[in-house]
Amino acid sequence: MRDLNIGTKVGLELLTDKWNALTLSNLTAEAAGFMVLREKVRGISTLKLLTVLAKLEQLDLVTSTETYEYGLTATGVKLQQDLANLEAWGNRVITEMGAE
Repeated sequence: MRDLNIGTKVGLELLTDKWNALTLSNLTAEAAGFMVLREKVRGISTLKLLTVLAKLEQLDLVTSTETYEYGLTATGVKLQQDLANLEAWGNRVITEMGAE
């Protein structure tokens, strides 16, 4: 492979921003209020969280209500599962490196 394909580039761009990954990790399919999410994603400013949510909604990963509640779409749930698998892989690598 000489270069990453466009899909890989989009996925990596999304996940290399820690706020995207942390926001996705703290959402569920059931909508929760903005302030509840704001408390879960520690260290993020209100403006940055709103920006991240808007981007994730544009990518059809997050849905919102008129009362500022946010939840994962079916696509968002799938990506959240993929993130959990990536985390598990990373944890295995770290454990194996420590065992050497």
